[in-house]
Amino acid sequence: MTVRSVSWTDAQRVSSLLARVAPARPREPAGLVSAMGAARAPAAAAAPAPVKAAPKAPKEVPRLVQTSDNPADRLDTLVAWTLDHHACVGAFVADDNGLTLAAHGISEAHVSLVGPLLSALVGVRSIPGVDATAGALWLGAQMMSWVEARTTRGGFCLGTVGDEALTTRAFEQLKEALETTVRGL
Repeated sequence: MTVRSVSWTDAQRVSSLLARVAPARPREPAGLVSAMGAARAPAAAAAPAPVKAAPKAPKEVPRLVQTSDNPADRLDTLVAWTLDHHACVGAFVADDNGLTLAAHGISEAHVSLVGPLLSALVGVRSIPGVDATAGALWLGAQMMSWVEARTTRGGFCLGTVGDEALTTRAFEQLKEALETTVRGL
């Protein structure tokens, strides 16, 4: 018994089978599949490369301005600003023990990881030249990104959960906003 491979497939038969099950295409599918030994079309006749869209200019994110002296208001403002200006579905602020100070769109389970995560990073911070105050971690199908700010009252963490890690610029913006928020608390 001989097993047939794809190279023995009759291109016209495949095209007719595909035409029965698939909607009509603007190009002739037979030109895409050629019989073995058939002459190939010259390179000039190949389909043109798709035109790539011009890259989008990065969205300008306004600086966070805190107008309240109330710590709860400041934290709520920070979370709202984060959700409005960064690619995320949830945001939170926690202290370095993992205690949730403010959150929206995120589970307590995600926030509970912050304390052990920041504790584990203490050893990493002791390596010269390593800044372990920001990072990203896959949590199932979502990415948790975080930045940290240290104050005389301890550390604070601003985190986001979304489909992908934040950009370097977004990390810088979040760190600046967190430092602005916790200053004077």
